[in-house]
Amino acid sequence: MEDAARAAGKVALGHGNATTQAVNRRQLAEIRPKMDILDVRIGDMDRMGVDIQAVAVAVYQYYYWADAELGAKVARLMNEEFVESTAKHSGRFLPLGTVPLQDTEAAIGELRYLATELGMRGIEIGTHIEGEEISAARLDPFWAEVERLGVVVVIHTQGHTHPQRLQGHNFVNIIGHAFEATLATAHLIFDGVIERHPGLKIVVVHGGGYLPAYPGRIDHGWRARADVSENVPGLPGDYLRKFYFDTMVFDPGQLKFLVDRYGAEHVLLGTDYPYDMGDDDPLALIGATPGLDQRQVDLISGGNAARLLGLA
Repeated sequence: MEDAARAAGKVALGHGNATTQAVNRRQLAEIRPKMDILDVRIGDMDRMGVDIQAVAVAVYQYYYWADAELGAKVARLMNEEFVESTAKHSGRFLPLGTVPLQDTEAAIGELRYLATELGMRGIEIGTHIEGEEISAARLDPFWAEVERLGVVVVIHTQGHTHPQRLQGHNFVNIIGHAFEATLATAHLIFDGVIERHPGLKIVVVHGGGYLPAYPGRIDHGWRARADVSENVPGLPGDYLRKFYFDTMVFDPGQLKFLVDRYGAEHVLLGTDYPYDMGDDDPLALIGATPGLDQRQVDLISGGNAARLLGLA
């Protein structure tokens, strides 16, 4: 376990050039109390106008690099600790679980445990498993069980699989994270996961990446090429409408586009708390977005999350 903790710290700090790594080290030191002390977090939530926060492990704690036994052990430890610690602040937190995706049977076993024994209503997963797609054929039984249990899946990026051109300017984050979300979503569509499991409830962070803003190109490819349409009987853009996206786009015009294109019912409030690429005043972005009526504001600011996670 100590080796796993040390490795997680290295992953958290290790991307980008020397400047980016130095900024990351300073940031991690500054935000540590917000990550570990729930009373500090609650104070920030009150200032932000957030009543209930869905919380998940940091992305460097997925431990997909570990062997199956260690991965399962760490996931169980984190899930049980998450439920226990958040229960002390009843009504303020909704913990999302983690599963060891590097082993299909272990992932299914932990999914069942966290959903049926711990009462967790959602999980967070990465955009890839040490380079393997989350749409891999071996994971189809996992997705079937997610669908059967009705568990919400939040997809959160964890670095980038090809970072050579992303070393400077924090490109790994400001460009790479959104691109990773794009790739993961596209694979779930084009590898047939969404077609086979239409009942999945999947939230993609960072506004879903770039794909939601550019659906016309994938639809054109589907019409034009057999290698694009082979696993997808319908328009890819129609499958894209089944996903949910958070508000982490930083621009009222972009948020308005997501609402207009995919419906207010498919957009959820996001914060990326407590990182510097997060939004300290997420409700202000909703308020600055033109043309939203009160029903849409209520759905985005909490109604959709409450419905998906069984709070409403």
